[in-house]
Amino acid sequence: MSWRDAPLYVEAHDLAAWLLARTASWDRSGAACLAPRIANASCELVESIALALTFPPTRRSHLERADASIVVLRTELRLARALEIVSARRLRFACERLRTIGRMVGGWRKRVERGSSRRGAGWREEVPGDGPPAAGSV
Repeated sequence: MSWRDAPLYVEAHDLAAWLLARTASWDRSGAACLAPRIANASCELVESIALALTFPPTRRSHLERADASIVVLRTELRLARALEIVSARRLRFACERLRTIGRMVGGWRKRVERGSSRRGAGWREEVPGDGPPAAGSV
């Protein structure tokens, strides 16, 4: 994982954990339908970001999947609000987190696309380490 992009993973992970904790107890008919959809979309978001961090050659497709998961999550949460399963306050909280995550994913996608347009024929992507450089190695 690239340590520079890890805050995105932390944001997505924390939101997914929050959503999973909230949807676990939904038992009304509409809620029972939406709970697994929200859980799946939030897990897919975290998974896509983790894969984008881990596998640079396929980063673009994973970031596109993350973007799609954000759209699905936002849609499902708004449906849950319309059915009065989610309070306005919780919807606002989740949408603010999704907005932050979406901006981070969008910025990363722009960086990836900008980097790919500058690549020459002999360009080779550097695979980042698992964290910041060790002390004394710089």
